Amino acid sequence: MKKNSILDELFYDPSCGALTYKEVRYMLIRPETIIGFQKTVEEINRKTAGDALFQGGFQGGYLSAKKYKEIHNFNDNQIIDFMMEMGTEIGWGHFHLDYFNSARQLLRITVKKSPFAVAYGESSAGVCHLIRGVVSGLATSLFGKDFIASEIECLAKGDAQCVFSIMEII
Repeated sequence: MKKNSILDELFYDPSCGALTYKEVRYMLIRPETIIGFQKTVEEINRKTAGDALFQGGFQGGYLSAKKYKEIHNFNDNQIIDFMMEMGTEIGWGHFHLDYFNSARQLLRITVKKSPFAVAYGESSAGVCHLIRGVVSGLATSLFGKDFIASEIECLAKGDAQCVFSIMEII
């Protein structure tokens, strides 16, 4: 079994019930909890549900990329590799960098077995809004301007995997 660097460095403080990794607080939560929230909000407004989860993912991706890039003194390629490994190690599916071109500001990421898509079940549209937000936050951190990711393939739509591609917000 491969070593998991996140688990190895996770710190539990029983006095306040906190799990931290490099002094950043995290929590364990079942994907069904997130999807239950998502489906409930979708009953009111599908776009609002996706936007809300996207924004949450964006904040997490942006702040994580920024913090870990600073504390490790990573270059762009290294922070992408770190974020891909972290996404995999925290159980968000198997993250893979398909391509990255800094000069052309291109980034494409594949996630196999997204727990959000698996928990969601069948859908006519992409459902991995948290991951889409994280990828957007990562790209925004890398390029210093606003980017948004599209989920161009999703396991919940019957695709073999989930694929995210970025574009600049103009």
